[in-house]
Amino acid sequence: MEPPKILSYFPDRPYIKASEVSEILLRFSTAMEPQNTEEAFSLKANTTPLAGTFHWEDGDRTLVFVPLSPLNDKETYILSVSTIAEDKWGNSLLEEFHHTFHTKEETVPPKVLTASPSSNAMVTDPLQPIRFTFSEPIERESILRGFTLTPSVPGVFSFSDNSDSFVWTPMEPYRQGETYQVTLRKDVCDASGNCLVEDYRFSFQVPKSESKLLSITCLSHGTPLTPTPPGTYVEPSLRIEKNESFRIRFASPIDPETRDSILLFYPTTAYRTDWNSAGDELILSFSEPLSWNTVYELKILSSTFRFRVNGPLSIPPEVRQIIYIPDTTAPTPLHEELLFCHNYTFIDSDHAAFDVYVSLSPNASLVTSSFLSSFSLEAGNGCLDFRLLWVEENPTSPPPQTLPPLQVGDTYLKVQVLRVYCRIIPVFTSGTVTFTLRKELQDDLGNHLSNPYTLIVNKQ
Repeated sequence: MEPPKILSYFPDRPYIKASEVSEILLRFSTAMEPQNTEEAFSLKANTTPLAGTFHWEDGDRTLVFVPLSPLNDKETYILSVSTIAEDKWGNSLLEEFHHTFHTKEETVPPKVLTASPSSNAMVTDPLQPIRFTFSEPIERESILRGFTLTPSVPGVFSFSDNSDSFVWTPMEPYRQGETYQVTLRKDVCDASGNCLVEDYRFSFQVPKSESKLLSITCLSHGTPLTPTPPGTYVEPSLRIEKNESFRIRFASPIDPETRDSILLFYPTTAYRTDWNSAGDELILSFSEPLSWNTVYELKILSSTFRFRVNGPLSIPPEVRQIIYIPDTTAPTPLHEELLFCHNYTFIDSDHAAFDVYVSLSPNASLVTSSFLSSFSLEAGNGCLDFRLLWVEENPTSPPPQTLPPLQVGDTYLKVQVLRVYCRIIPVFTSGTVTFTLRKELQDDLGNHLSNPYTLIVNKQ
C-alpha cells in the first residue's frame, strides 16, 4: 500500500489572526492509527510545546487538535508531524511535516519574482502576452489600477487561482518599430495591504520587419492570382466573377499605421479590407459588383496583379436581335429580322409580334418583370399605332428562329426569347420605329444590360 500523506491542514496561511484559530486540523489520505499519530503531532509557540486535546473525524482520516489555552497574538507557531505517524496498516509518513504560521499582521512587502518579456527584449510576436509572478498573492484590483503599458494597447487580464501571478494579453498587435514600457506602480499590494517598495519598470522593442506578400487567392474557390509578368496584359485563363473577394496573406504582420498605404486598386473602386487579429492576412471585398469585361489592376507592396471580370456567372444579358412577325396566326408565319435603319412594311394586324432574343449566362434566367419595365416601343411622327397586348416567355407557337451557338470565351451562352404581342395600325406612310431596352433589364443572378439597347428602323 502507498504510505499515508497529509492532504490539507489548517491554518494553511502564513499569517492569520489568533482569534480565527480555535483548533488545528490535519486531513490524511487514509485512515490513521490514532495513538501513534497523536504522539507524532506537536504544536509549538516558538520552541514551547502546547498542550491540548485530540479527537478524530471522517473515519480517523482527520485529526482535530484543540489547544487548552487560546493562541496568543503576535506569536509564531510551528505545526509538525513526525514519521512515527502510521496508518491502520502500519505504514508511516514518508517524511516529516512542518508548517509555520504567525498570529500577527503581515508586514513583508511583495516582490516581483519574474516578468516577461525580459527587459530590452526584441519581441517578434505581435500579440505576445506580458507575464508577472510575485512572492505572494496580490490584490487583483491593485493590479488593474497599477499596471500600465506605454504606448497604450487594449488588452485583457487573467490571474492564477491564488493571485500570485497574472498574464496581460494584448487585443491588438504591437506596432512595428515601437518601444513599449511596462510599469507596475508601487501601489500594487498584497492581501494585508503591503505594497511594492518601488515602481517596477521594464521595456521591450518590436522590430520593424520588411513586409513580404505570400499569396492572393479568390475567396470563393481558392484560385491563386499570380503577379503579372512584364509584357503581359492579363492572364486569359483566370475566371473572376463580379462579386469576387480576395484573401491576401503576408509573411509577417503589417503595421496598422501602414495598412492603408500598401494597397492600390484601379480603376478606382470602393473597397473594404478586413484584417485578422494577427495583422498578417486580410480579406479584400468590394462595396459594389465589379464591371463585366473590365480589367482591374491591384498593386500590393511591390507586386502588380491584373484580372478581367469574365466569370460565367457575371455575363450580362445582351439583346442579340429583334424579329418581326406580321401575323402569328398565319399557317406559315413570316419572320423578318429588323436591322438598324433598314426599311420595313408594317401591315395592319391584330396578331403581330416582336421576338426579342436575349443571350445571358448559362446559369441565369431573365427576370420577366424587369423586361416589362425596361422595354418600350415608339413610332416617330405617329406613323403607327401600337397597342401592346402581352408578353410570352420562350414562345412555342409559332416557334422562334434558332440562333447559331453563342459563346463568350469558352462559355456557351443561353438564349431566351420574349415575344411581345401587339395590335398594329398603320397611320402615315413613313416614319421611324424605335425599340428600346433600358439597363433595368436583368437576370436572376443580378446581371444587368451593360448598356441600353436601341434599335431604329424605317417604316415605309
